Amino acid sequence: MRIEVDKVKAAGTPFAQTYAPDKLVLDEEIGQLTMAAEVSGFASRSGSQIHLQGDIKTKVRSRCDRCLNPVIVPVDTDFDVIYIPASDDVLDENLELQKDDLNFSVFEEGTIDLDELVREQVLLAMPSRLLCREECRGLCPTCGVDLNADTCPCGRKEVDPRWSALRDLRF
Repeated sequence: MRIEVDKVKAAGTPFAQTYAPDKLVLDEEIGQLTMAAEVSGFASRSGSQIHLQGDIKTKVRSRCDRCLNPVIVPVDTDFDVIYIPASDDVLDENLELQKDDLNFSVFEEGTIDLDELVREQVLLAMPSRLLCREECRGLCPTCGVDLNADTCPCGRKEVDPRWSALRDLRF
């Protein structure tokens, strides 16, 4: 979905979009949508700046960081972004960003790409460490057995070679 800047009113223009799970592609490592992403919000204008506020609701299927089993993550996040028109000063690659510049995004050709904003916000809403459950035991590093479901046949007797010298110490 594209928001045409010319049609945004100063008082606010509502917008809403529903993305089918196959229409919004996340990074393969992160996961994929399992239900439609519902986006709603308001766009308002202040001079040449466009202010977008809204929320996103969806669910993402990903993998547990320890055992690699599938995990469904509910995403319910708000966004608040200010867009400024692209200019030569803004697009200069040699320009150093200041702290205040991180609050802005850039739009070109009179439109704002809502698809990219939604994708970015869903990725930012994902937890940095994803576990199927808090007590997940993960996979055996030697044989690869899921320790949540089975006991390890190898006994996990292998010692990290960096610690092998400590095994011979006697007190």
